[in-house]
Amino acid sequence: MASTLSLPRVVFGAGSLVELAAELALLGVTRPLLIADRGVERVGLVAVTQAAIPGLAASFVDVPENPTAAGADGALAIYRAARCDGVVALGGGSVLDTAKIVAALAAGDLPDAAALIGHPDLVKAVVPLVAIPTTLGTGSESSPVAALHLVTGGAGIGTRHPLLVPRVAVCDPDLTRTLPRRLIAATAIDALSHCIEGYFAEPANPVADALALDGAGRVFAAIHAALEPDGEAARASLMAAAFAGGAAIHKGLGPAHAIAFVCGDQDVHHGTLIGVALPHTVRLVAHHVPAKAARLATAVGLDAGAHLGEALAALVASLGLPATLSDAGYRMASMEAAVAAMVASHFNRTSPYVPDADQYRELTQAIA
Repeated sequence: MASTLSLPRVVFGAGSLVELAAELALLGVTRPLLIADRGVERVGLVAVTQAAIPGLAASFVDVPENPTAAGADGALAIYRAARCDGVVALGGGSVLDTAKIVAALAAGDLPDAAALIGHPDLVKAVVPLVAIPTTLGTGSESSPVAALHLVTGGAGIGTRHPLLVPRVAVCDPDLTRTLPRRLIAATAIDALSHCIEGYFAEPANPVADALALDGAGRVFAAIHAALEPDGEAARASLMAAAFAGGAAIHKGLGPAHAIAFVCGDQDVHHGTLIGVALPHTVRLVAHHVPAKAARLATAVGLDAGAHLGEALAALVASLGLPATLSDAGYRMASMEAAVAAMVASHFNRTSPYVPDADQYRELTQAIA
């Protein structure tokens, strides 16, 4: 079975936001819609980006922290009313994923986001989309996936299609200067999970695998320095790791994401949930693919014989991230319902080892 990889044009480096106008011109976009959220607006990034877009037709800045179909519908309504011809997305994964759905809806005739979410077969075309990440981990700027909630508090539903990969990614690490330390840590762990689970995923893709190994090494090397005020170089390296993780997502993910998405029905950051689950799931999967686990351990700089799962647990702890769901503020309503959803998760499809119900139950009990 073949493994495919489709990546955007990448503009990378400090101050690269100034290239946005030229990139829009190359795409033939003259009336773009800017999609963002209130967080990036509060720190001034929306105003800076608006000033960098000639011919800006409209802005939508009400994407919720956990993105919803309603948020995408609100942005789509403004897109259509302002007669836009492209989308610029400024923010983290919630904004970028919302913008992907808007770009697909704007190119077609579906009535709303609910009709598209979870139905990748309905993606027929997209309008030009430029992604400008402001976090250091989701990788949505290079991935083919958009994950939204049909309703607030509901489970996240992924929509995966090659056309959802943005046409251009403007990766400017200067835009992460105001990112809180907790979000640097949590989003970087998310990027690391994409690299690790993407590298484990089957079938192999040498290009994606090389990016995943490089990205994983970057996170281990740079994550602590990136938390410091003078960590510009480290944050740039994490931004590269996030892009690499998005590329790895093209191969697939694994059980840590099955757990995190099932537990994504409450107001807990996705990267925090990943930090809880990943050390445990990696211990299990690594046992079944020891050669790959050893290659990853080498890539992240571990000594010979060191266990990747233990190193991940130590890394999460060193960042002050929670080690359990309860510490993260998550309260599980039904263990059996959660386990059933994990077993049914599409994230299992590409994992080299898939936990059965008993193993997912043991994993969930261990992290509860």
